[in-house]
Amino acid sequence: MKPILCLALSLALSAPALVQADPRMPDEMMRGRSSQYQEGFRDGFREAVRMMNGGGNSGGGNHWGRGIHILSAVYSSNRGGSCDFTRRLASQANGRNSFNFASNDGWCGDPAVGHVKYANIIYSCNGREQSVSVRQERSTTLRCY
Repeated sequence: MKPILCLALSLALSAPALVQADPRMPDEMMRGRSSQYQEGFRDGFREAVRMMNGGGNSGGGNHWGRGIHILSAVYSSNRGGSCDFTRRLASQANGRNSFNFASNDGWCGDPAVGHVKYANIIYSCNGREQSVSVRQERSTTLRCY
């Protein structure tokens, strides 16, 4: 985890009454900071709010609540070149019972121009890890019942 993200997460978690009462970003803490610092702080703050609102670990067999939980999503070619689209896919699929996934350059660009790519996805469903590999321009349905 980026140091800035850790700082933002720890600040947000150390003041739960502030976050629960008013989950707006504390802009005064970012004044005069670089854009990279601000981006990391925002990411950490949002994650802390999400965790405190029940989106974090909940104990039991499935550590992420019900439905699909994306652990890893990478679009790559056997010839080299890859890109990680875990966050992007997670924002659309997490918590759902099913998600129609199309493997294409739209997720994170073309990491290996002229070569066939595969989307390699690892996700959790009811505490069980599952994986799928989807060839470029093909689709599948991620399921969790």
